[in-house]
Amino acid sequence: MDTLKYMKTIADMVHWIETDNPFTPAFQKKVLGSVRKMKKLPHYGVPLEQIPADLDAFDKTWGRGPVRQLPVGFKSTSSFSAWRSQVRSALTAFFGTAKPVATADPDDNWSKLMTDLETAGVPAKKLIAVTVLANAARQEALAPIKVSHSWLQGAVDTADTPGRHRSIKAASKLIHKHRNVLSVETSPDFGIPVQKSRTHCRRLALPEPLSTEAETWKQTRIQGERKGHRRKRKSACSPARAEQAMRGVTYVYRAMVDAKLLQPEQACSVSEMANPSLLEEVIERELNGKFDWEPLQPTTLFEYVNNWKLFVRGSGHDADALTEIISDFSEFENVKSMSTSRRDWCEAFLLDHHKQAVFFNLPNALFRKAKNAMQTYETGSQREKDTAIALGIAACAAAIWTSLPLRISTLLQLTYGGESADVQLHGSRRGLVLTTPPDIVKNGYSHHYITLLAKRGGDPREIVSWFAHEARPRLLAAHIAPHLRQPDRLFGGVSYARLSSIWQDATLSAGVPMTPHQVRHALATIMANQPGADYAIIAALLGDTEATVRKNYVFVDQARKHEEGQKLLAQIQSNVLMRGAA
Repeated sequence: MDTLKYMKTIADMVHWIETDNPFTPAFQKKVLGSVRKMKKLPHYGVPLEQIPADLDAFDKTWGRGPVRQLPVGFKSTSSFSAWRSQVRSALTAFFGTAKPVATADPDDNWSKLMTDLETAGVPAKKLIAVTVLANAARQEALAPIKVSHSWLQGAVDTADTPGRHRSIKAASKLIHKHRNVLSVETSPDFGIPVQKSRTHCRRLALPEPLSTEAETWKQTRIQGERKGHRRKRKSACSPARAEQAMRGVTYVYRAMVDAKLLQPEQACSVSEMANPSLLEEVIERELNGKFDWEPLQPTTLFEYVNNWKLFVRGSGHDADALTEIISDFSEFENVKSMSTSRRDWCEAFLLDHHKQAVFFNLPNALFRKAKNAMQTYETGSQREKDTAIALGIAACAAAIWTSLPLRISTLLQLTYGGESADVQLHGSRRGLVLTTPPDIVKNGYSHHYITLLAKRGGDPREIVSWFAHEARPRLLAAHIAPHLRQPDRLFGGVSYARLSSIWQDATLSAGVPMTPHQVRHALATIMANQPGADYAIIAALLGDTEATVRKNYVFVDQARKHEEGQKLLAQIQSNVLMRGAA
């Protein structure tokens, strides 16, 4: 890239476009509009003369793959994609940067390898991943036999999109799997798994006797701890909650091994690991990012170390010193309150009336899309069928969530079919009646026979009824693996990760990107900012306590509250002074 041009600004690029006219008149008008929009975006917020014309920096900031998040300043993924594409076209033309094309000799070993895989019956769709890997290797003149594990690791770590990352991993596995039918020599390193260098903490198997101690503690939590002089079992939790608590134990063990505080696979017990200084070392290293995995959020780290403390105490050891160590870290001071990022999200959502309107209209919007997609289900491609089912799932979830913001884990456990099922569909007068038993709710705050009323944004009874009769049978028949099917559940066994992904894709496409949990924050925040807001009602809908709702769920517009306070004081003063004068 030319050094002088590399130092130029976006204003210089605009002048060049207007002078040289490198595009057709129609496209040039769109490009200039997109480029000039840069100064209005919150990410820049400065004149074009102060924005460097840097293609690499632009790609690093805005990405090149599928749109996973909707940046501030855009109302839909399509508008963002169009803007990104047009600005990138301008930068590419300005610097004369041609797209890198790998030279593919028909007789090279990569071409022969792909021909062999095709002859062996590998589907064309899977060969796309091999093409990605082959093109990357060709650019560095690497034959299949010369590919090393370090090179594969580097390719995975520098992959600029999730799709490229997955393709390199999949291609490596595919080549190793079919190595015996290939006519070209391949590197044995294809058989070594590759992962991103910095990823999530991978747990290790607990050694004995720690493993037995942890399992005993886990079962005690499920059955309930014996308390009081009568030694009755209390505070029992579900197996899922007990398993979640175990993640704190496995995390601390893995962290101590990585910090060289323990030897891997060496026998150890909780008594050897209960030293407060060991936990202090783990917390400090995690907060300073000294482990090989992505640093944990303070809330997650607090949950893990707190569960470790409970394990130590539950195993019969004094845990008071651990409590003191944990409380000494300032990062944990407000860990039980709503995080700053979540508060910022709630504030932005509260102030964006367009996003609120889109959110409340999601049931109708997704319902229309799902019905249209389902009309061509029988004749559509597999991709079109998957899309239709995903839209049906999203529409059903939206119909319930915008009326009753359940946790995603609770929603997925709702039963359907039969007189005692949690979801009951009646006629238009009784509508959709929903119950959440205590055993599927995180904290036991259940809902009993709640009728979800029809709203302007969608009728829950109509949408859930359509899903149950049109989408659900097809979901169970062809879109869930047989061993994962749960015919008694409304969503048939759809996993947490799958519903979360479907929901985030659907809301991103609609222009109001949010996670399933953010639905709870969105509704709570909107209701809390209504005149005369009743936190008891909000807590009842969320299935939680008023104190938790106030502390963890809502953002309140203090400026508006001050304005209301001034009006109230003026009214009080007026009334008092009038009575005093009389």
